[in-house]
Amino acid sequence: MSYSIVLDTNWIQIHIAFDTRVTASKGFAYVQYADAESAVDAYEQLDGKHFQGRLLHILPATAKKTYKIDDYELSKLPLKKQKEIKRKQNASSSTFSWNSLYMNADAVMSSVAGRLGVSKSDLLDPTSSDAAVKQAHAETHVIQETKAYFANNGVNIDAFKQRERGNTAILVKNFSYGVRSDELRNLFEPYGKIIRMLMPPSGTIAIVEFARPDEAQKAFKGMAYRKLGDSILFLEKAPKNLFEGAAAPRESAPEARGKDSGFSTADTFAADEADDGASTATLFVKNLDFATTNQKFVEAFRPLDGFITGRIKTKPDPKKPGQTLSMGFGFVDFKTKAQAQAALTAMNGYKLDQHELLIRASHKGKDAAEERRNQDNAKKAAARRTKIIIKNLPFQATKKDIRSLFGAYGQLRSVRVPQKFDRTARGFGFADFVSAREAENAMDALKNTHLLGRRLVLEFVNEEAVDPEEELARLEKKVGEQVDRVKLQQLTSGAGRKKFTVGGQEDEA
Repeated sequence: MSYSIVLDTNWIQIHIAFDTRVTASKGFAYVQYADAESAVDAYEQLDGKHFQGRLLHILPATAKKTYKIDDYELSKLPLKKQKEIKRKQNASSSTFSWNSLYMNADAVMSSVAGRLGVSKSDLLDPTSSDAAVKQAHAETHVIQETKAYFANNGVNIDAFKQRERGNTAILVKNFSYGVRSDELRNLFEPYGKIIRMLMPPSGTIAIVEFARPDEAQKAFKGMAYRKLGDSILFLEKAPKNLFEGAAAPRESAPEARGKDSGFSTADTFAADEADDGASTATLFVKNLDFATTNQKFVEAFRPLDGFITGRIKTKPDPKKPGQTLSMGFGFVDFKTKAQAQAALTAMNGYKLDQHELLIRASHKGKDAAEERRNQDNAKKAAARRTKIIIKNLPFQATKKDIRSLFGAYGQLRSVRVPQKFDRTARGFGFADFVSAREAENAMDALKNTHLLGRRLVLEFVNEEAVDPEEELARLEKKVGEQVDRVKLQQLTSGAGRKKFTVGGQEDEA
């Protein structure tokens, strides 16, 4: 087998052959260059040279062999087999549409019923009108329990929010309740060395981490959509930087702590306040490469004395909602002005990603009163966030379902499910809580929950935002007024008397 290493220069790729039995190099490697001239130069200069006590022997290599079935061979197979092969080939490169914490609904209910010591029929009465809400509550409980378990075992919960994927860890989902961790380990172990495997007590999702990326890649291709029991495995590449370090359990997970303490957004702003007593100095850094990450930017300044923090200024990406773009400049904070001046002298002109940094002292005002006003305004804005808009709402959902689902996390002021002209739901709704803390708790608990098979998409409604229901009613009223004016014009311009109703477009009582 081979192990791939991509250098930072992005113009050379190295494959070192490994022996899987002893996990050691076989003594040869493949080097691929971007152009033929570079390969010839490397051959002429390095052939016969000494490297780590051994004599290098370089030979021209043939093109990389592929063992994929061509279209002609694929067409000879049964249609069902063709679909299965294509789905496995595209598994590792597919963009998944489900959320990372997706869980098999039957496994969720079986897990809850098993731990309560009752049957699923007792837990979920199919004749009940709120059966879907009960299932959503059960899924929410299992998700919260799973997140707490992962956080206690060194998993960075915030990593699930990012799109960038890692290359050694795999999320295993959609298996039936009752599958044990040792069964999953036996299925994945033939593909390579497993250094970590996590399965929460609910038994509805698992994380498998391999020692090397090529082993994880082979396991992904081999196990994707494989039938296990009465279900099919769904695999997803785990997010990058999923683990914070060793899997040592912590006393309390941040997710669980925030929920138990009832933290609100205002409390979070207060906790993140900087110490006003410390006198700091800031440097303004520009001419950054737009591809430079904030982590790399911080690592460049971290070794300097007095370094506190660094940040690249970003803006929302108009083409990719939820992602940001670098603005090409940033700020670095130091403890004292003398340390900041020393850093300016040392780093001005330093090359970072082939860009020379231009650094000067930041003259941004340090008005403590203004900063305090901004923080107070942020707290007040957070305190007003009591209304949640529920998108991707099933058309069968009613106000009673929304009130039952969200009412478990606080006192509701009002619930609305807008309808079309034919009295069918429009696919979204509103839940307005009495306090911001209750709205925060509901948002944190239900943001990964499914209702009647559809994942709920929750967002806070800003006070300045336009209410879709009110805007649509305003437009309907405007159109009705225009129709009335046309009728009046036709009446006055034509001969004879006619009867018409003003405001006939309004909803009937």
